[in-house]
Amino acid sequence: MILVAILVSVLIFGFVMDAYAVFLRVAGVEGLGEVLAMSNLVQYIARISNVLVIFILSFAFETGRLSTPVSLIFLLASLIGIATVYSLIKSKKFCNAVRLILMPILYPSFRHVSKVDVWRDTGHFKLASLKLATYSAITNMLIVIAMFIPFGIASLYPEMRMTSVYVGQLMNFFATLLVFAIQDPISMRMVDAGSLKEAGTALLYGRVLSYALSALFFGALLVTI
Repeated sequence: MILVAILVSVLIFGFVMDAYAVFLRVAGVEGLGEVLAMSNLVQYIARISNVLVIFILSFAFETGRLSTPVSLIFLLASLIGIATVYSLIKSKKFCNAVRLILMPILYPSFRHVSKVDVWRDTGHFKLASLKLATYSAITNMLIVIAMFIPFGIASLYPEMRMTSVYVGQLMNFFATLLVFAIQDPISMRMVDAGSLKEAGTALLYGRVLSYALSALFFGALLVTI
């Protein structure tokens, strides 16, 4: 149970870092260029936490130390992720707490902007932002599922362990390609047009939807397999 709690916590930490990076991208504050650079570092921290989860899971999975289904771990993380990311969207105090936690990492490189309060009231979701929200949900869901895929395949076909790792990486690469080729151009055009709030709302609520869709996926796996 301790191992499961650690894995779920690290996954949720990555989810929160990813959402905070979105806040940075649409902050609309003085020194936006430097803030965008800082968002890339926060995004990378989110990816590092994902890799850490995969490493711990792989070791526990291959040494027989993991008795809990991997799909259950991702299901729990997805369900809690819905609540934590939504709380980040709605709570300025939570967002400021994240900023303080990241301060020791961000301050040395971004002294001028690391202290800036980037939380903004995103308001309610608007149908005009549906396209961007959809891409945000799809790409992020694929990234979450890509972390699970190697373990799912290896559980059913142990002889395909090496192949399963690259299947997960291919899915991750495809999702990242969608982000760079479709999602980012749409969101940056909205930022350039001054629609910072709409872009942030679409991206953030897309993240919430992605964890809901991921929870449905992992829940279905638990029931059927």
